[in-house]
Amino acid sequence: MRKDLAMNRQGRGQAMKAGGMALAMLLATMAVLPASAQQAQPADKGKVLNQAPMPVTPFGPRRKPPRGIAMPKPEVIGEYGDWKVVCEKVPVPGKDKKPKLVKTCYVTGTRTDPKRQGVFVSVILLKVKGPKGKPAGHMITLRAPIGVFLPTGIAMEVDGKPVARAPFTRCTPMFCESTNQARKETLAKLKKGRKAKFIIYAAPGVGLPVEFNLKGFSDAMKKMASLP
Repeated sequence: MRKDLAMNRQGRGQAMKAGGMALAMLLATMAVLPASAQQAQPADKGKVLNQAPMPVTPFGPRRKPPRGIAMPKPEVIGEYGDWKVVCEKVPVPGKDKKPKLVKTCYVTGTRTDPKRQGVFVSVILLKVKGPKGKPAGHMITLRAPIGVFLPTGIAMEVDGKPVARAPFTRCTPMFCESTNQARKETLAKLKKGRKAKFIIYAAPGVGLPVEFNLKGFSDAMKKMASLP
């Protein structure tokens, strides 16, 4: 019996040590991010970042903007607490196969962990149009720093209750992201809730929660819905 207890204590100690090492590795990875990808600074204190919105169409090292087409900067249409309504023009293929710019609007917010430099979550909610321009739902993209534990995905809670868990779909040199269809039930809970918590993981069981204030989220969604 004593031998079993000793082994259990030793196992727990090893698991905690492994989790601590994984967290240290994650934070060390974030420390070497380029300045443009550093989403958190010690002075942030968990506040909303006062910077230009992150575009919905990032171009990686092998993917460049189409030739002969200028990429205008995103425009902030309105701010609602932790949330912004942003519009930008993105290139899409035209009838003659030449790219053209089409206006796209979305709701976005970025928050940082006030205790851990480099730990952030960005939320992008995009309105999807169907045939003849009719609304066809929403897509949600969640972005987190590179170095996160990918198999666990990102967990979401609203007012302390689990709502969803989204898998990661890709990583770029600047961030890892999850893109999925946003269910109506999930959006309804976000509109009615007070606090949302998005949890990324440094290792299995080692969660790094990032909290958003949902005040203003419903107004931001209404504003986006009113835009053409």
